[in-house]
Amino acid sequence: MKNKKLMIVLGALALLLVGVFTFSIGDSENSADSSNKDQVNEKISENTDEQKAVVVGILQTTSHPALDAITEGARKGLSENGYVEGENAEIIFQNGQGDQNLMNTMAQSLIEEGADILIGIGTPASQAFANATDDLPIIMGAVSDPVGAGLVDSEETPGKNITGVKDQAPVQAQLDIVLEILPEASDIGVLYSSGEDNARAEAERAINTLEDYDLNPVIYKVSSTNEIKQTVATMAQEVDAIYLPTDNTIASAFDTVVKEANRYDVPLIPTVDSMIAQGGLATVGINQMDTGVESGRIAAEVLDGADPSDYPVYILNEGDKLINTQQAKLLGVEIPQALLDEATIIEPGN
Repeated sequence: MKNKKLMIVLGALALLLVGVFTFSIGDSENSADSSNKDQVNEKISENTDEQKAVVVGILQTTSHPALDAITEGARKGLSENGYVEGENAEIIFQNGQGDQNLMNTMAQSLIEEGADILIGIGTPASQAFANATDDLPIIMGAVSDPVGAGLVDSEETPGKNITGVKDQAPVQAQLDIVLEILPEASDIGVLYSSGEDNARAEAERAINTLEDYDLNPVIYKVSSTNEIKQTVATMAQEVDAIYLPTDNTIASAFDTVVKEANRYDVPLIPTVDSMIAQGGLATVGINQMDTGVESGRIAAEVLDGADPSDYPVYILNEGDKLINTQQAKLLGVEIPQALLDEATIIEPGN
């Protein structure tokens, strides 16, 4: 009888131990499953965060300080308006180095890499994007003549997947400053690239304005940077000053332009602000950083839902008076004190 009770007790203990062991294994497995689920959910969350980041493709026409400043400004404009690189925005940057075929390839590459919006820094880059897509929104970062370049139907109502910033040089104000510094000037050289739509449009405006001022425009065109040195040397012997419209080809070889013009003591009147520090004498220059910031702002608004087809092109056509007093001294040009008092003095290295 005692043995029978003992057997019952031992059996009960065995069942209890099996139950405890089974519960322990189940709890361990549930804990592991829970841990795995947490890891999976965390990964899904990470992937979701990554998917939320917009991809911005930026294509710059070539390398020079003016376009570099516009690109920097575009990044700043995006960040100031809610699209911060490394947080909720990924920026893929390409530089076409002045090669239109390369820009066309890069534009297609940026689209294939999943860009949600495209920013073209300069007319050729914007044209490369326009040739590559009719669907993705394109923001023009500094285009002098968007209608003439075939990018928009009109500046008020673009009518396509493209809008952005027009940086129209204040030609009259620039010529006013030329005449204030060089009152005896009559023959003004106009140097531009024949291969750029924006350069041709800006040169035409400059030529018309020179004629309105009863000045004589002396026109020289180049097809590549290889022609610039000889062309500047030739025209420097025929003109009182050289006016340089907005032009990526000329800007990329501006050091050569300055060197040749200085050989003949001929002042250079560029369009953009950054060229004054590089050796231009004076201008009323549009701030290129501001141009880029506006481009980034517009890109952010389009990402937020604005329709580029009816978003008016933003026009920048005012600038600051800029004087390079070191260059004036080198050329033997006396700057009127009244102009010095109201202008911003720019010198190399500053």
